[in-house]
Amino acid sequence: MTKFFKYLIFPVLLFMVISGCVKDKYEPTVTNNQCDTTYYAREIKPIIVANCAISGCHDGHQATPNFNSFIELKAVIEEDDNGKSELLYRLDLPLNDPLHMPVDGRLSHDDEDKLEEWIDNGYVGC
Repeated sequence: MTKFFKYLIFPVLLFMVISGCVKDKYEPTVTNNQCDTTYYAREIKPIIVANCAISGCHDGHQATPNFNSFIELKAVIEEDDNGKSELLYRLDLPLNDPLHMPVDGRLSHDDEDKLEEWIDNGYVGC
């Protein structure tokens, strides 16, 4: 009788262990050199293209940096010595200040809030 239990219990326990592992959800860690552009492409880039990367401004033809390039945009997003990004600083300047951006007025409060939140959260994009 002990041989019976030995030959029955071992396969049953093995089956339980294997079947228990199969039901575990395996989520591999994906590491690659590509960045998540979903939020940037959907929410941020349209604001930049409509207000900054326009003809005569940061479109890559006349003024620098070229805001069509994420790498060049990133340079004005990163915080300066005062702890604020150049982009946010320039958006907050008075309209009559020659350094104010955008040159044709102000962004909507909603667009400014999106930019500020995106920058504060690490400005993911590429």
